[in-house]
Amino acid sequence: MKKFALAMVASLATAGAAQAAFLIEVDTDGLDDGPFTPSANFAFGGDTGTASTSVAGTAVGLTGGDSLFGGDGSAVDTYTYSYTPGTDADNLVLAAGTALNNAGSFATGLAGGASDTYTFYATWPATTNVSGGDTTFTLNGSDSSSVVLAVLDQNGNDGTWVKLGSAPLTAGVAYTLVQESTAATFVSMRASGVLIEVPEPASAALMALGGLAALRRRSA
Repeated sequence: MKKFALAMVASLATAGAAQAAFLIEVDTDGLDDGPFTPSANFAFGGDTGTASTSVAGTAVGLTGGDSLFGGDGSAVDTYTYSYTPGTDADNLVLAAGTALNNAGSFATGLAGGASDTYTFYATWPATTNVSGGDTTFTLNGSDSSSVVLAVLDQNGNDGTWVKLGSAPLTAGVAYTLVQESTAATFVSMRASGVLIEVPEPASAALMALGGLAALRRRSA
């Protein structure tokens, strides 16, 4: 039993050392130069077929590519980000404890891929001129699941990662995060990328440590 508890704690420590997350940048060429090379996990949705490029985002983990704004949608503009746990391998090294924003969000450093609860973040350059109303982020699964993670005003952000919310994901199920403006104005919304991460399993860690404490009491 003692060996099992120790192995459990070691497993958690190893997971924390993985320092992993999944990053979807709208532009992957690393150049803030106008033309953009979209991630294989990024696309336009609805009747939006293109958008304008702007300055690079500044959130931790980004590689310097262009951001996007607006689009050619007739009613609303739509960007989509796809992620399938277990198929899309973690692609970003983030040490546990790395600050993601100034609102108390920190990287966990835990590896994704398994069925678990995942936290979604989005980022865009600091701005005050988004005029398309609130931006909605909806997570849709190929298993017919759907949940609105956030409805927010993109103005006033400082360019860091904005926490959208968390949702349980199932390995092998394809998910699409849909970013949609309220109206198709010239600067209807902005985007630099999306970050997907497994949150800290605090309850599991406490259970493991509690088991160790109980074992120590028995052997005392």
